[in-house]
Formats: sequence, C-alpha cells, structure tokens
Amino acid sequence: MRTVIVQRPGGGTWRVRVVWEPRWRALARRFGGWRRRRTDGGVGDLGVDLPSGSGGHHGGGGGGGGWGDLGDDIVVGIAVIVGMIVVGVLFWWLLLPLLLLVLDVVAVVALVVVGVAGRVLFRRPWTVQARGPAGAEAAAAVVGWRAALRTRDEIADKIRLGFRPEEAVRASVGVSRVGSG
Repeated sequence: MRTVIVQRPGGGTWRVRVVWEPRWRALARRFGGWRRRRTDGGVGDLGVDLPSGSGGHHGGGGGGGGWGDLGDDIVVGIAVIVGMIVVGVLFWWLLLPLLLLVLDVVAVVALVVVGVAGRVLFRRPWTVQARGPAGAEAAAAVVGWRAALRTRDEIADKIRLGFRPEEAVRASVGVSRVGSG
C-alpha cells in the first residue's frame, strides 16, 4: 500500500494510508477460545491407556546356522543403507524446500483471494488513516477500494493546505466514522 507523506504548514510530517490490516481485537473476541489448553486425563497420544509391564512372550525361531549367504546379505544391507541416505538427503535438501515453497505460495494466494473477496462481497469498509508526529492519529471508514484511495489523496491534500487532520478527515468523508488519538 502506498503511503502518502505530507508536510503540514504548521510543522510535522503526516503519513496518510489505506490500512489493510485486520481488526485483531474483533478476531480475538470472536475466536478467543483457540488459546485454551486442552487437559488430558493421563491417556497416551493415541487415546489408549497402555499398561507398563511386559507380559509378552519372546519366541525364538530356529533356522539353519549356515554362513553361505552372509556376504550377499551384507552387500544388500549396505546398498539399502546408502540408498536411504541418498533419498533422505534429496528429500531434505531438494524436495522438502520445494514443497514448502509451493505451499507458501498457495497459502498466500488463497489468503489474498479470500481477503479481497471478503472486502468486496461483504462491503467491509477500508480504514483511511492519517498518522502524525507523537502518535497523533485520525481515521475514517470508507466503503470501496477506489473511494478509499480518493479519500486518502483528498485527506493528504487538505493536510498539505493547512487543515487539521481531524477536519481533513471530516471534510473528505462527511460524517462517517472518524476517530482521533
């Protein structure tokens, strides 16, 4: 979002912008229960309470005690281990980063589409905010993206002409929600 920086004739630099950030307080109130901790009743991860003792029976299978295939078994075992190491390295250094990159791009695109669609379909107002020195602030709610950009430019022009920011917001928006801090 492009921020318009304005010098007021009486002094002070003001930044006028259209705010994209969500209303965190409203979201925290609506979805506030997501931080609650779950309490487990001493049950394991799978939800099954397993006994701690070993009541099992260890069976010993017998087989021939020949050493004839041991050399082939060692070669196959080493090949399997080397293959697992190569696959692990390829996965860790190539496939996993590519997978995470694709997932990040998909998540960002989905969030942008949902955010813009939510603003457009539900006609949620954009906040046009003028913030000055020492944290002084004036804000107005404007419905529509183009209207918000026009309002941002009008507020910046009026501050540049010498209006107080609160007056500039009221003059540009009318009697819409105006806040100052």
